[in-house]
Amino acid sequence: MDRVWKRLSGPLSRRAGSLFRHHRFGLYILAVLVGLASGLGAVLFRLGIDAWSRLLSGADDYTVSMGPSVGLLAPLGTWFVLVTPVLSGLLTGPLMSRLGHTPTGHGVAGVIWSTRHGDGTMVPLPALAATTSAALTIGGGGSVGPEGPIAELGASTANIIGRGLRLPRSSIRHLAAAGTAAGIASAFNAPLAGAFFALEVILMGFSADAFIVIVLACVSSTVLSHHLLGTTLSLSLPYLDLSGDAQLGWVALLGVVGGGVGIGFMRLRFVILDALTRAWQRLGVPIWARPGIGGLAVGATLLILPEMYGESSATLNRALAGRYALTLLLVLCVAKMLATSLTLGMGFIGGVFAPSLFIGGTLGAAFGTLVAPSYAPAAGVFGVIGMGAVFAGAARAPMTAVLLIIEMTGQHALLVPLMLATVLATFISRFLSRGTLFTEELRRRGEDVEDPMSTTLLGRTHASRLMVDPPDVLQAMAPLSQAASVMSRRGVSALPVVAGGQDGTGELLGCVTAAQLAGTILSDESDDASARPATLADLPLVRDRLHCEDEATDVLQALTGTRLEGLPVVARAAGSGAEELVGWVSHRIVVERLYEVQAQARAAAATYTSWGSRLQDKWHSRPVPPRRIGRISRISRISPRSSRRSRRR
Repeated sequence: MDRVWKRLSGPLSRRAGSLFRHHRFGLYILAVLVGLASGLGAVLFRLGIDAWSRLLSGADDYTVSMGPSVGLLAPLGTWFVLVTPVLSGLLTGPLMSRLGHTPTGHGVAGVIWSTRHGDGTMVPLPALAATTSAALTIGGGGSVGPEGPIAELGASTANIIGRGLRLPRSSIRHLAAAGTAAGIASAFNAPLAGAFFALEVILMGFSADAFIVIVLACVSSTVLSHHLLGTTLSLSLPYLDLSGDAQLGWVALLGVVGGGVGIGFMRLRFVILDALTRAWQRLGVPIWARPGIGGLAVGATLLILPEMYGESSATLNRALAGRYALTLLLVLCVAKMLATSLTLGMGFIGGVFAPSLFIGGTLGAAFGTLVAPSYAPAAGVFGVIGMGAVFAGAARAPMTAVLLIIEMTGQHALLVPLMLATVLATFISRFLSRGTLFTEELRRRGEDVEDPMSTTLLGRTHASRLMVDPPDVLQAMAPLSQAASVMSRRGVSALPVVAGGQDGTGELLGCVTAAQLAGTILSDESDDASARPATLADLPLVRDRLHCEDEATDVLQALTGTRLEGLPVVARAAGSGAEELVGWVSHRIVVERLYEVQAQARAAAATYTSWGSRLQDKWHSRPVPPRRIGRISRISRISPRSSRRSRRR
């Protein structure tokens, strides 16, 4: 029975795989599935955060009341905030140490890295471990956001679906970006902002195919989230208005300040991370134990300022409602930067997206209280604008910032000032720093995602990745006749010459060419035989060479400037410092690499089609009926005179 089922289902599965691999309609179906999976993951993630927070503190959002615990830790009273991060850390550390290892890294930065070096997907098991750890972190009071693990979880769904169906790399990359956007859309109830986040931050470009796939995923995830969690806005605010265009000058100033604060938050995060990492290494604390021990410092922060618990949503609502004084707003702004940096530095898992919104909201509320103390909604108006400014400065994604704030708050009247503030914040951010809140981590790993060289076919590929084994290696003391024989047998015009080492390795002396050998061997016999070169070491060898760390541009420059068909690649020996032969790069190797990329692109273009175009091709290639053939032949036999006569009639 199983054999019969496999025989019957084999053609169907092949046709289904062809549909998803080679047709846009199939890719759109997969985008909806990825959106539903990412939306469900985001919903479960949110329920997990609320459940853990309710278990420890007795409330979904502890910052609503900030009183003693009414949950599992009720006997500790208000001191329970000292214990909750420790409990979360004791679970998070071993979980991430055992299951969280991945070469891409975690969060939004990991998705960006995977998009640049692979197909944009994330490994499912580490993504699930990171999501679980983030739920424990946020529910236990860690001052981080949910967007990083959600983005990673969404990209992992594309891994399961895309690689399972063996989709092309470009299609999987679009599905991974769609999964990330769907998770963001579901988490913040902002489908359009989620779509532009994937385009601006993940893909760093716009195309119609990517936009359609991402929007379908965002719509499906948002609809699922509405059915499961409701349709309420992330921030409940009254109607806000700027009260005249004269205030745009203050908005511009807030945009400049917000961009600087966003970059300051990014720098502070990595300064604290480096300091804590050095301290952990100096003390010899293993990685799995760091969150549990560091939870004491996070708990002490919460004991002083319980408003920093988790995402601090209720605290942000109160700040935008104007219920805090100017001094306290500034304290909350600085404290959030420190608390988030401390939480991540201690080894906890989470995002920095939501904390940047809190920092911007409190900064903007303080700014509004300062410049317009007599205007009642000033804290809310400038707070909303400050959220967009700080996020745009930190993430350098102005379109996402505008759409996100509008969708989270519903304040469409603030669209114009938001646009002005986010653009100025982005300008200041680019002026002050090359990295962003998400790309700075990659820059510290040696990956510059905004490098113009990354858009070329070879990019900054090193010679060590382009080289192959030399066609052959000649010894310095080899006679000329032997060298000529080897060169003729290999069919090359140049070979490397080394001193010592019979296994093809040794210090590179240079390269000998066929022209040199021919000129020397065929020299006039009347010349003095004693002065004639006897071995390769006696010849003036070509000294051109490449080093392993040379980039593709250096390789191309050297190949175009030399008369050789290839160049040797050398690396310095550890002890002596001599340049040892390690590989060979030729014109043919570079051309083959370029052809490989071109051939893959042409194959993808030939197979990537749509049902409409296929139907048109079948219609035009269908056989012509005999009746129509006879009609065409009769028309062709009509004389020009009769045709003119018929036209007169």
